[in-house]
Amino acid sequence: MELNYADPDYIDAMNSYLSGHWKEAEPKFQALCDTYEKSTFVRLMLGDVYYSCGKLDSAVKMYHAAILLNPEFNLAYYKLGVCFYRKGHLRHALEAFQRVASGKNSHALANYFIGLIHMYLGNDEDAAKGFEAFKVQSEESIIANMYLAQLMVKAKKYEEALPLLLELAEQTPHFAEVHYMLGTVYYGMHDNAKAVQSFRKALDINPADERTKTKLTLLTDIQFI
Repeated sequence: MELNYADPDYIDAMNSYLSGHWKEAEPKFQALCDTYEKSTFVRLMLGDVYYSCGKLDSAVKMYHAAILLNPEFNLAYYKLGVCFYRKGHLRHALEAFQRVASGKNSHALANYFIGLIHMYLGNDEDAAKGFEAFKVQSEESIIANMYLAQLMVKAKKYEEALPLLLELAEQTPHFAEVHYMLGTVYYGMHDNAKAVQSFRKALDINPADERTKTKLTLLTDIQFI
């Protein structure tokens, strides 16, 4: 039976869901799964309810159930990936997000997670590709600059990291870590004056950062030698 959007039981379940009453919505969507055995949407919604309740294993099973009914259901793959990511199953999460990214209707955040997971796994080149694809899909998602810059700094590609960090600092001027990284980049480019300025800015924002204190002390001592 196809899902009847005018079904009072469906409307009642959706009202509970949209009101954020997850525990109340759970048995209602479970009943709808029995009524609409072929509905991918009902299974997706029940998966979302489980996810919102913190029942990740149940959410995974329900997203899998939706995918079995429709193997091209990219949104279910994306949510499956998020569940696996939360569970710490990074390789399973990566497979799900890669499936989304390769589909016709990709979710921009899929590439973000691909980049992040590859970064955690130490696959720097693949991580950079993921974040770069994310920036292409969503130019306003400046947070990707942070991770790309970290990869560039690790590879000592300071000139490539600099514009990424400057753009991020412009958007989030009170992000202490960005100013710390700018200091690291300027130091790597042998511009000690700008490095000192950046480290001081980072320390103004986060006075407890011992890393910044140490680097600033070393740089200012060097200046007076």
